[in-house]
Formats: sequence, structure tokens, C-alpha cells
Amino acid sequence: MRLLSLIPVLLLAMAPMPAAAQSPAQAPQKAEPRRWSEGDDTLRVNIIDLSPRFLDFHAAASAAGVDAEQRWTLWQQRYGFAAVPPTPEGQAMARRMLEQAWPRYAGALPLIRRGAKAMRPQPLDTLRAVAAVLEPREPVEVDVVAYVGAFDGNAFSSGQDGRPTVALPLEMDERQREAILPHEMTHAVHIVTADLSGGWERSIAATLMQEGLATHVAHEVVPDRPLAELIEYTPGWWAEVQPKRRGILQAILPALEAKDGDTVFRFTMGKGPNGFEREAYAAGWWVIEHLRRQGMSLAEIARIPEAEMPAVARRAIEQMLAGSEPGS
Repeated sequence: MRLLSLIPVLLLAMAPMPAAAQSPAQAPQKAEPRRWSEGDDTLRVNIIDLSPRFLDFHAAASAAGVDAEQRWTLWQQRYGFAAVPPTPEGQAMARRMLEQAWPRYAGALPLIRRGAKAMRPQPLDTLRAVAAVLEPREPVEVDVVAYVGAFDGNAFSSGQDGRPTVALPLEMDERQREAILPHEMTHAVHIVTADLSGGWERSIAATLMQEGLATHVAHEVVPDRPLAELIEYTPGWWAEVQPKRRGILQAILPALEAKDGDTVFRFTMGKGPNGFEREAYAAGWWVIEHLRRQGMSLAEIARIPEAEMPAVARRAIEQMLAGSEPGS
């Protein structure tokens, strides 16, 4: 899988992978992450640095005689954190990602050992930049998990009980993180401003509204980056979907209220009705763009309740398909 200039695949829930069947006495304890907080009562980040846990796994898995099956068991027992959907398919993906990334970890150990304190840009700085655009009326507290991924750049966000989490790969290069972090911090602020569920299964309307808003805010925070760099998963994708705009909007319209995992996967990671991955991301950009042309600010869009998102998205798409753009 070729991952260049990507933003996170979708809003993913963190899914701990089940360890091999062992008694509690036999199962090894996971190493403790490093933890600290930064910010104030208005904007705060709580850092959870998983690098000690990964380094413990890597040391155990690097021992002489450890084969691929044993390595996977050790990963589940000692680390068990991946940017995958919380589904059986996600677990299979995590195993493939581990095997593909394993040969590269040794070269990344110096960076991993530096941990989250060396990460740039700093999460709190990006949270402040996003908050300046979205103007949250409530305090925003974000848990930031610094983890070791599979060299695929899959930062992601989730939320539970109004408490957002942003997960960032330590091995990601600084330029890529500068583009991705505003997107993820937008999701975090959006969870608070719109009281979002932040879970894996959400309506397609909520998916496209959240992803569209995050891309628009990222474009405001890092305006020097081309839009394609902020929205693409596969290079060239943004140019390819432009001629299919009408077909993508028509196909997503009847699915706006669907929220099952298969449909969410189809419009995000899988191939959509028009044959493209991430068709919800394209539709999301266009819907938010349409709302902005109608005079709504990004801060106002960020306060639309999740229950109202299907109606808002439907109205916007129907207007675009009817050709009733403002000024047309």
C-alpha cells in the first residue's frame, strides 16, 4: 500500500488487539507509557507516550529465534496499538502492517527513543491554531497518544464521553505531521463543539461533514500546502475525482443516514460507488465549501449537532446537484 501526502484514513477508534490465550500470571505486563499535561483550563493536551511500550516489544521480538508468529503474539501482549478499525478486518490489517514495517523499525529506533517530547509541531501549538479558527465556547481537553505505527502516516482521532483522543505516529516525518495534525486536532475540537460520538460507526453524513470540516480547517491553518496534499491518500486522487463530482454526490445522497461499518468502510477506505477510495472525503470538501459559500463560518459549521448532519448534508448536495450554488 503506497501512502504519500496522506491525511488519516478516517476517524478510528483505538482497538486493543486480543492477546494469545494465557493465564494472567503468564501474560507479560505492558510497559508504562510516559505521561504529562500541557496548556491551561481553556485548551489542554494530555500526552501519553507509548514509545517505552513499543521499545519493550521490539527488544523482546528481536531476540534470536523469534519467528513471525511469535512476533505477532509478542506485539499483542506487549504493545497492541494500531491505526486500524476496531473490527476483525482491522486485526488482520494490523498483523500485515507489523510484518511490512518490521524490517524498518531498527533504523527508526533513535527517533522512537526520543519519544513525544521531540515531536514537531507540538500538539498544543496546533490545538491553539485550530481553536483560533473554530472558536470553541467550551474548554477543550485532548488526550494525545504518541505511538509507533507502520510508516504509513495514519494519525487518527476518536472520542468517548466528550473526551477526544488524537493518536500520532512517532516515526512520521515533520512535514507530513504539519499537514496532518491540524486535521486531527479539528476532529478533537469538533467532538467538543458538536458533542459528537467520535466512534467508528457514524452516519455517512457525519463522516463527510467531519472530514470535510477537518480538511477545510487544515487548509486555513497551513495555507501554504496544496489542497491535494491535505486531502489525498493516494497521489493524483484529487485530480481524478474532480470530473466525477456529480456522480460521487449522487451516489452518496441515498447513503447519508447509513452508519453500519461496511458502508462507512466503503465510502472511506474501500472503493466507493464511483470506483474511488475516500469518496466521503471528496463529498465532504464540497459540502463544507458549499456551506461556506452560503455564508456559514467554519466555527458555525462546527456547532451543527450530529443528529442534524444528514439533513444539512442532504440539502447541500441537492442544491449542488440542482446547480443552485450561491451566485449561480
